Order: sequence, then structure tokens, then C-alpha cells
Amino acid sequence: MRPSQLIILLFIFSINSFAQKLTLSGYITDIDTGESLIGVTVFDLDSKIGSFTNKHGYFIISTKKVVNIKITFVGYESANLNISLKNDTIINLTLKQSQQVLEEVIIKEKREEKLQRLPIGITNIPISRLKAIPILFGESDIIKALAMTPGVSTGNEGTSGLLVRGGTPDQNLILLDDTPIYNTAHLFGLISIFNTDAIKNVDLYKGGFPARYGGRLSSVLDISMKDGNNKVKKKELTVGLVSSKLLIEGPLSSKTWGKSSYMISARTSYLTPFLLPKIIAFKLGKSEQSFNYWLYDINAKINHKINDKTQVFASFYHGNDFWVAQDGLTNDRGKFNLNWGNLIGTLRFNYIIHPKIFLKIIGSLSKYNYQIGTTSYEKENNKWKKSNYLFSKSSIKDISTKASFEWFPFMFQQIRFGFEATNHQYSPTQLKTSLPISSDSLKHINDFIFANEYSVFVENEMDLSNYFKLNLGIRKVLFRTKEKDFSVFEPRIAANIILPFNIAIKGSYSQMNQFIHLLNSNSVGLPNDVWVPVTNQVKPSYSEQVSLGLSKSFLKQHLELTVETYRKDVKNLIDYSDGKNFFSSFNTSWENLIEKNGIGKIKGLEVFLNKTEGVFTGWVAYTLSKNERKFVNINQGEWFNANYDRRHSIAITANYTYPNTKKSLSISWVYQSGQPITVPVAFYEQFKEGTLITLGYPQFIYESRNNYRMPAYHRLDFSYSLKEITKRHREANWTFGVYNTYNRVNPYYLDLKFQKYPNTKTSFLQEKFTGVNNKLYKVGIIPLLPFISYTIKLK
Repeated sequence: MRPSQLIILLFIFSINSFAQKLTLSGYITDIDTGESLIGVTVFDLDSKIGSFTNKHGYFIISTKKVVNIKITFVGYESANLNISLKNDTIINLTLKQSQQVLEEVIIKEKREEKLQRLPIGITNIPISRLKAIPILFGESDIIKALAMTPGVSTGNEGTSGLLVRGGTPDQNLILLDDTPIYNTAHLFGLISIFNTDAIKNVDLYKGGFPARYGGRLSSVLDISMKDGNNKVKKKELTVGLVSSKLLIEGPLSSKTWGKSSYMISARTSYLTPFLLPKIIAFKLGKSEQSFNYWLYDINAKINHKINDKTQVFASFYHGNDFWVAQDGLTNDRGKFNLNWGNLIGTLRFNYIIHPKIFLKIIGSLSKYNYQIGTTSYEKENNKWKKSNYLFSKSSIKDISTKASFEWFPFMFQQIRFGFEATNHQYSPTQLKTSLPISSDSLKHINDFIFANEYSVFVENEMDLSNYFKLNLGIRKVLFRTKEKDFSVFEPRIAANIILPFNIAIKGSYSQMNQFIHLLNSNSVGLPNDVWVPVTNQVKPSYSEQVSLGLSKSFLKQHLELTVETYRKDVKNLIDYSDGKNFFSSFNTSWENLIEKNGIGKIKGLEVFLNKTEGVFTGWVAYTLSKNERKFVNINQGEWFNANYDRRHSIAITANYTYPNTKKSLSISWVYQSGQPITVPVAFYEQFKEGTLITLGYPQFIYESRNNYRMPAYHRLDFSYSLKEITKRHREANWTFGVYNTYNRVNPYYLDLKFQKYPNTKTSFLQEKFTGVNNKLYKVGIIPLLPFISYTIKLK
């Protein structure tokens, strides 16, 4: 029997008749800000059954007429609720943040452990802990912080694309308030687009994917923005080395106090003052080059609670990067422009149809575009005149609508179901140029590509007993293009067996399909992303993943240990053919530039030891993995190590908060095996007859794909934070730190240099040599870098 057929049978069988009980439901929020709290544990002390609040702070629990529940959440004071119910009841609860850091005490009471009930393959770390990790320029960065967890890494030094369990950056579904984001890079990937001041919660799924997610092979990164403080108006300003940011939040009006709120968070860089002397010198003709760079992003959100059952939200994000480089001096000059950015908007409607049924309806827009261009200028009558230009713009735009239901028909059972419809508009290239290209060619190059994607899903999550938790999921997808329709079926299953001594065994099986491909020129540091859909010639990528894991909680020590192993098989992968590049082949269809139908096999072991509470927190993460690819026309059809194969990865983070003070020290260290690359094994040159004068450039000879590894990557960072109260009674925070403390030269790329030897003259015109000395030199871009930032809360 096929796995998909087995899951369908189990799913149908699982719709059983549990004994019905009364239902207690409602929202749990922060008592001071009104922010909904995600992942709060609501535990029935009598039945020993627990529940968690969903992404919107909503919980449902089946119980008896007499309710005796305990509510717990990391960083908040626990609460107990004892009431008598006559009917299904909706009640809104609040929690208060802990006023001091927990000491290392022994927890004597028996409590339900969240770790044992979480599905396999999910990483959820509080934003406050992610922000404490020292990052480049002192900018807290959730992407870089997540890259220090098991099974996750980034590419070259400073890049921001996540590589999850052997996947590539385009194989991650990244959602910001339920809307896809297509590029996460600011400053060529040195920092990400996510401003942590505007973020409330982050969930990373690496395996055991719930059926409500789909469209990517490797991971789902689900990010929720803050709703805003609905009690008090607040302002917070942060000044850093390369950028500053401002957060403003509060109630929409005094009449809607406690029911509505807004949040605006803006960030901008100020690199221009540092580059200004070079810019002025170039304008005056005293320098041959100049550079300028600017970035910004804005997060905004408003929400209003119409009544206890109805709430509406609107969220917005917009960010851009601009880079301009100029060269030349006297009569000829050139200008290079590069800019890219994301725009998203989301409208969401939450409604409690019945205490057991929660409805969410979403409409969203997501747009990503980048433009690259060059312009040549000539001086005429002391004025610069444009002589030639070439601009290429690529974009993708999604308009989506989706609805999902959360239904609790019986005790121990939660069913989620819903649908989604998306209209995709792809523009691989919009070309404008002064070069002699025919209008017919331009029209063909600039054509838009349209596609529609429809999906439905059902999840059946059950606590079959106090010791066995099961989630069965089914997802059906139809992807429709002008040329062809693609229809796929994706079964999912995840199970937890909860054992004594706070131990759980977990497993999962999932199938995923991806209907969109990323063409990347692999130019170091540049985004250069072109998104294209599947076609008649290029099939959807497919993955099948099996995971098995074990978790153990050490309650007295506040320690969590997780060990997971996985095997992932992928097919219908694409890669550029040797020597091909989309940006130098405008007149050639992208389908003819790539190798198709590649396969891959990825396997790994992940270990995660996490200290969650106390004056000392932190974690140790280790990943052992192997990632291979195979194409018919690459590497003679033999298996080769994938570009992002990192055999060993180690990450250690530690944060110490000094007792009874407002000081903290954070340290992190990361190690990764070298990344595979392809280097030539020989080269040949052509010479002018009778001499050793070379004609043209040397031609390199390659033996196999990814036949060499870069040197290992490792780095130590630390930061020290000090909170204080200013003379005007405002909260302020100083952060000092150093990135790459021992000044490790981590390779950004390798440079090949060769020199003929010995070099002797046999005559006035001729030279003689007996060999060539070839060497690879690693080139790093980020040395030891100190940073400082200052944050103040303005009243």
C-alpha cells in the first residue's frame, strides 16, 4: 500500500466519536500591551490534557463543568483558573510579564511540558532570545539567529538566504503575516529585511509540515508582526552604526482603548555621509570612482476588535535597497544601478463562528522586483550626455485569497481545513536599451507569464491518549499555466509518543511540491533573482522527507534536549548548464539554459541542547549532513556534492543576565565545514607564433563539479548590554559588541592566481619557462568589527 493511501485510510478512520464535553475558549493577551500571545500552554490539571493558543492568541479546550486549568508561558507569570461552566463559554484572559529573571530553582509541581507535544521539525525560540544573539553591525537579525539552530545555515559570509536541511534559499516558504516574501536581503545579504522591533513570533518548520502549508520543498518560516499596544502610546528609537530605526505604537483612539491599536516601525541606513567625500571628489573630477548605498523598510499594522467574536487586521511592509556606482574621469563615464525590494499588504478577518469553530479569511498582495542597469556618458560642450544604456527589470506579483477553519468537534481532536487561490504574474525580464535589438525580440523578451494556483487542505490533529498525539494531513494543489495544468496530491503525517520521565519519540512523513523556480546568476553578493513558473519542459520540483526524533526535558535544570534524524529525496531539480547565464543570453529562452530533471538525496542528524530559563540561557546545536545532486549532463552523470553541502555545523550561544542588575553578556560561536566549489585542474593558452606572448585569456579545464572545498568557516561574536533610566525617567539600553572577535578571514570567494616559472630570457625577444605555479587565495570581506547601538523608549 502506498504511503498516501495509508494516510487517507487513517484520516477517515480517525473521524471518530469522542465523548463530548463543555468547551472553554477565548483569547490570551499581555495585560500591559494587549498583544495576543502565541503558544501559551493551557493545561487541564484534572484531565491532564493541554492546548496551545494559535497564531492569534486563541485557545479552545474541552473540559468538565468544573474548570481547573493552569496557564503558562515563558517570560510570563503563571496563572490558575477555577470556575464552573454551565454552557460552552468564551473568556478572554491576560498574563503579566515576569518582573525579574528567574533564579535557578527547582520546580516541584508536576506540569505539562510543551516540548513533548510539539511536532517534530519545528523551531520556536522567543524573539527576546533571538534578539540577544550578537550579529553584524549590532543589528538583531532573526535570519542570522535561526542559522545558529540545527539543520539551518546561510551561504557565504554575510549572506541572508536560509539553507534548511540541504535546500536552497528559493525552497523556503517565508510568510510575513501570512503573505509570501520572495527576497530577504538588505545590504547584499549582510542583514535581513526583518526589523525585529516589529516582529512578535517566529516559527520555523523543517519537517513534519502541516497540510496548511505548501509550495516549497525545504522549510516554512512563519513570521507574525506585532499588533501594537492597545493600552498606551509608546515610542522607541534605536541608533546604530549603519542604520537607525523608530517604533511607534498605541491605541487608535481613546474611544477604542483596549480594542484597537496601530504599530509603525521604520528603519533607514545612513551610509551616504561616510561615502560623501568620494562622491564629491568624483563630481569634481578628482576621483575615478564613487559609490552610494541606501536602504529603508517600513512595517505597519492596525487592528480593531469589533466585538468578542470579530477582529479585523491590516498589515503592510515595504522595503528597498539602492546601489549606485560610477567610474570614469575626463570625457567618458559609466554608471551602474542596482535596486531591489519587496511590497506586501494583508487584510485579515478573524471570526469565532462558534466556541468550537474559528474562522480566518485573508486577502493579500506580494510583489518583489529588482532592476539592474548600466549607462554610458560622453562629454559634449562641457555637459554629460547619455550615449548608451541597458536596463533589465524582473518582478513577480501574487494576489491571493484564502480561508481556513479550526474546528474542535470532539474532545482531544482539532480539525483544520481551508482553501487558497493565488494569481501569479511573472516578469523574467523587462528590457530597455539603446542597443540594436529588434522590436519583435524586445516584445518576446518582455512578455509576462501568468499562472493560477489553487489548493485545499485538511488536517486532523488528535490526542488519542495522554501518551499519543497524531496529525494526519492532506493537501491537494492545482497549478494552471497557459501551456499545461499540474495537479498533485500531498499526504502528511506526524506523530508523538509521550513516555515517562519527560521523554517523547516523534516521527513524520511529508510530500512537498514546488511550482516555481529561481534562476540565480550565482554572482557573489548580488540578488539577481529571476522567478519563473513550471512549464511543459520544466516539471515541478518534488521532495519526500522522513524524520525521526527524540526529545527529553530536564525540568530542574530548565534544559531541553532534541535529537532528530532525517532522509529527504528530491527530484525535478534544475541547475544552469556549464557556462550558461540568464543575464548574458537575452535572446535565448531560460528553458534552454538549464539542466532539468536533476535528483538529490539529503540525510542528516541534528542535536539541540537548549537552556530556556534562568540567569544563564543559551544552546548548543550540532548538525551532521550529506547533500548530493545528480544530473545527466553535469559531472558525467555522476553524483556530486551540492553547492551548499556543509558536512559539519556547530553553533553555541550563551546569554548571562547578572542577578539583580540590568546588565547582560551574550556570546556566540559558529563553525561550518567548507562549502564545495568547482576549481580548474589545468588551463591552456594560445601564444603568438615564435614567442611566449599570450593571445587572449587562459582557458580553464575542469575535471568534475564541486571538486574542492573552501576552508572551514568559524567566528566568535560577543555583546554587552546595559539598561538604565535616564534623567527624564526614560528606559534606555546601550549595547556594545564585537563581530568576528579573533579576526578570522572567512572566505567570501576563492581567487585563482598563476605564475610562470622559472622566468628567464634566452634572447632579447624570447622568454623561456618550465612550468606554472597555481595557487588559490581566499578572499574575505568582514574582519573584526566592533559595534555600538543605543535604544531609548520615548514617552
